[in-house]
Amino acid sequence: MRLISTTQIQSDMVLARPIYSEGCLILANGTNNLERYIRNLNRLGIFEIYVEDDISEGITIPDVITSKTRNICKETLRTAFKDFTQKGILQVDTMQDVIDHVINEILENQDVLISLNDIGAADEYTYTHSVSTTVYALMLGQRVGYKEDMLKRLAMGTILHDIGKIYIDRDIMFKEGKLTDKEYEYVKKHTILGYNALKGCKSLSELSRIISLTHHEHVDGTGYPRGLQGDELHTFSKIVAVADVYDALTSTRCYRAKWSNRQAMDMLMQSCGTKFETELVCQFLHLIAVFPNGTQVRLSDGRIGIVKEQNPGMPLRPMVRILQEADGTSKDIYDVNLMTELNIVIAGDEFDYITEDKSKQVG
Repeated sequence: MRLISTTQIQSDMVLARPIYSEGCLILANGTNNLERYIRNLNRLGIFEIYVEDDISEGITIPDVITSKTRNICKETLRTAFKDFTQKGILQVDTMQDVIDHVINEILENQDVLISLNDIGAADEYTYTHSVSTTVYALMLGQRVGYKEDMLKRLAMGTILHDIGKIYIDRDIMFKEGKLTDKEYEYVKKHTILGYNALKGCKSLSELSRIISLTHHEHVDGTGYPRGLQGDELHTFSKIVAVADVYDALTSTRCYRAKWSNRQAMDMLMQSCGTKFETELVCQFLHLIAVFPNGTQVRLSDGRIGIVKEQNPGMPLRPMVRILQEADGTSKDIYDVNLMTELNIVIAGDEFDYITEDKSKQVG
């Protein structure tokens, strides 16, 4: 299995992971003749899919929770937001049942690195992002030692962290292109709107509610809405800040292409001590596959391949399946283990491009 752009679809490929839109299955595992679906996928804002083909045969991309669980989470959240908007009622018990299931799956897969991106339609970004951010936050919370009770509070607050966006004009939320300064200031209000809305939900703990208000605060005081810093921020808020930005950067948005895991990790490290707490970033980096399985890479000797599997504890030196020689010729496919060929390193991946304006519209 590997992740490709819809522009790379070829006749021998079949869909490796199901695609949903508004809770409905639109393409199932095993779907072939994918070329005929490209236009409709792009219309939905889906520009990448997971496929199986000859060159990716036998390559697996592990996830800490199943695609079924992800979809149930998104649908539960969608229903919860709809009920909250129309009736002012938040179905916390239903959401808690789903969260408990997510926590159990994460605890059962503690050794799995973050490799897989959830594929969703552009107008479902808030739900997809909320669920993925919750998964990342739970993994980080578990790594820093939180027990089940604290993980439940962290998860409930994280999955609701962007609830304030339901009050933001959709034309601005999904604007293609850079926001104006005025529009950016308007979008930033989702933190206060979300927190004020959740204050009326007595079944939520204040620790869970506060995440919606403070997940865009920075440890150096340069964040919003209050400019809190350091110990003024609960660790929950610092955890979600890392998870939120990482998922936003590694997701395709209506106004920019996604970043690679490596680029997002570089950004987190560069922001240690300013935007993010250094220790939390260091712990988070232990959870991420720098070059996920199925990623196309270029080796320092000029050969091209895709990552086949990870070598535990050595994120920069995975096993690579070679597809093309340095001179551009293609011979029989073979594998190279960068743990044994120590004179070879990964020189670049398919995401080597310049991404402009990396600070605005994140999260």
